[in-house]
Amino acid sequence: MQNNGSQAKKMSRGKKILWAAVAVLAAAALFFAGFFVYYLTLPSEVRSLLWIKDKIDSEYYQDIDDDEFWDAVLDGAVSVLDRYSAYYTADEYDVVVDSSRGISQGIGLSFFSGSNMIAEAAYNSPAFYARPQGEGAAWNTGLETGMYVTGAGSSAAEIEDTFALVSGSGDTAVYSYSALNTLLSGYSVGETVYMRVSTVSSHETEECAIVPVTLARYTESYVLYAADGEAYIYAYTDGAGEWKNVSEYVSVDEKVSGDTAYIHLSSFYGNAVTEFGRAAQAYKEDGKGRLLLDLRNDGGGSVRVMQGIAAYLMKDAQSDSEPVMRAVYGNGREEVYLAGGDYYDEYFAGSEIYVAANRNTASASEALIGVMLSYDTIGYENIFITDLSGGTQAARTYGKGIMQTTFENRFTGEAIKMTTATIHWPDEASTCIHDKGITTADGAVPTQGAKTFGDYPDNELVWILSQVAAA
Repeated sequence: MQNNGSQAKKMSRGKKILWAAVAVLAAAALFFAGFFVYYLTLPSEVRSLLWIKDKIDSEYYQDIDDDEFWDAVLDGAVSVLDRYSAYYTADEYDVVVDSSRGISQGIGLSFFSGSNMIAEAAYNSPAFYARPQGEGAAWNTGLETGMYVTGAGSSAAEIEDTFALVSGSGDTAVYSYSALNTLLSGYSVGETVYMRVSTVSSHETEECAIVPVTLARYTESYVLYAADGEAYIYAYTDGAGEWKNVSEYVSVDEKVSGDTAYIHLSSFYGNAVTEFGRAAQAYKEDGKGRLLLDLRNDGGGSVRVMQGIAAYLMKDAQSDSEPVMRAVYGNGREEVYLAGGDYYDEYFAGSEIYVAANRNTASASEALIGVMLSYDTIGYENIFITDLSGGTQAARTYGKGIMQTTFENRFTGEAIKMTTATIHWPDEASTCIHDKGITTADGAVPTQGAKTFGDYPDNELVWILSQVAAA
């Protein structure tokens, strides 16, 4: 026999379960109805993107990682603006921030686009200090601009070519070049890569030297100073810096002599202002009367660093807060950037200053040249520009007169870099050299002796120094 009270309780529980189920279904219906209404309010392009994502997830023959998909979408959304704008994931932005501080990880080599020719062995990097293994190398320094990495591997006996024959042979051969970074992707800090290096050819495999380089985390230096047959950088070890003689790792010291000193500024990042100041002090101590500032292949960098270095190179500055650049933003707002001091008379009074530049001299480098022209530190006749045409057309610098600003998403750590302003010199004409550059048509001097923008040996520099000495 069934207890009536117990039966009533069961019926009550059943009703509660039923109403709970109805409530869940009602909530789900409201949710989906709300989502449908929200979906219809989205722009048609966003709905198309969500539809594409759904089809990829359900129909594509391989699994596509969600993060990779959305990173590609976001990157495309920003990169379509111009070639300078970019999207960074949180991890990528961490690398960008470290790099702007001069902190890098790897070997420290960069290459000219589409080539295995070294554009730079970063000062104070493992590549900068690397030396050829064994006897018979064609040079007695470290790795330098203009050398070719024709192969790399985990040992001297296991070298993979960094070039491939596409067609033809001999003088008509056409090669493609794989980036060394691809070969290094399997290496970690502390591991050693063996590079096959040629000084004469991008595809030489026999007359080469083997150069072992151990990957490391390092602080990059951006300024090299040379005079009286010696060369120096401000080198960093465990964060501490020292003025270090690096003559054994470079060949430029052998080219600079007499009353001339030489400063190479590779980029406007990290501690470059401090390093330039130390080079200026060395110049003063050496009592030189001529300075060649080498900005070849310097693609620029931070406005802040440009402001700091400009403070040393403004001959007619009337104060320690003179304008060095004006930025005009897309919304019409204007901003004037000031020098970080006035040190010209202290270090360079009575000096004759010259500048070397080429088609890869860009952005902050061009802005610094604009500062020197605007304050009568130099004239156009003091600027040497690499001429690969043999005088058949005007040689020029890159012509980047626009500025990028990076915006970080504080919640996610991601960031976007966008072009936000045009850059104008502090001269009376408020010159903007975007897409024009600084040219030999303006009165700059076309150079002789260059075959590329990174020859080894650097015969162009020898020619420029001879002109400076004879001036």
